[in-house]
Order: sequence, then C-alpha cells, then structure tokens
Amino acid sequence: MVVVERPARRIAATLVGPALPVWSLAFTPDGTLLAAGSDRLVRRWNPDTGEALDGVLVSGTDAILRASAGDPGAEVFKACVACHTLAPDDENRAGPTLHGVFGRRIATAPGYRYSDPLKAMDIVWTPGTVSRLFEVGPMAYTPGTKMPEQTIPDPGEREALMRFLEKATR
Repeated sequence: MVVVERPARRIAATLVGPALPVWSLAFTPDGTLLAAGSDRLVRRWNPDTGEALDGVLVSGTDAILRASAGDPGAEVFKACVACHTLAPDDENRAGPTLHGVFGRRIATAPGYRYSDPLKAMDIVWTPGTVSRLFEVGPMAYTPGTKMPEQTIPDPGEREALMRFLEKATR
C-alpha cells in the first residue's frame, strides 16, 4: 500500500504489510493512518515513514511474510494471503489456514466449513499435490471448491511457493 502526495502526484511512503484488499482508510486527528481489510484487523501506520506503529502487524502470517522478504515463494504467496493464513495462532479466513497443511488430508483443517465434494476427495496435501492444484487450477483438481480459479503456469514459481510453504507452515 502506498501513500500518495496528491498535489505532487508522487508516492510519499510505502507501507509494508500484508497484500490484502484494504477496505477502509482513515486518518486520526494526530495524523496516524488507520487501514482495515479482509483479515479483520485494523493497522496503524505512520504515513510519513510508512512504518507500522505499535506492533500493529499482529498476525503470525504478517510476521512470517516480513521475515521472508525477498523470498520468491513468499512473493507468490502474497496473492494467497487474502484468503489463507500460515501461523498456528491465526484463524481461518475465506479459506482454511495452511498451518500444518503438508501431510493433512483435504477438507480437514479444524474450524473450516468445507463443501461435500471436497470432503469426499482422497487427497493428502504434499508439495506435489499443492503444486498440481496450481498447475491445472482448483476447479479441475478439486471440483466443488469455493477457491477462485487460478493457476501458476511457471514451474519455477510453483516450486518457489512449495519451498516457502514447507518452511512457513510447520
């Protein structure tokens, strides 16, 4: 997310945080920027420096992404963060948490409501099965899913994502 200086039409600051859809922004009387999005968290920012305030990046997934800055797989995962979390204490979002995903049978993450077609499938998530999901797309690999149709056509990007998920979801 960026703060744009309107008169000069230039980027004044880049706010480093999750790549989520931001649904609302507001400035407090002291000039602090508040941002809220699909992860149901309100974050506070210094709009002059782009720095998060008061440890505002509170989710474990945010911390994992910050610690993985520059990792090619983390960059690919940023497209997933609006729906999925990584850390053990993070809750499900629009999709289930990916914490502990490898070795887990499909449609078994606690607290997430899965469709009946997914519950009937016999898939165990491994780097190979997750990679295949993004090679052919969720509608082809897991018919009946609520996951939006998306693919990662580049094998190198899929491999980078699998390496990142192997580290980030343990």
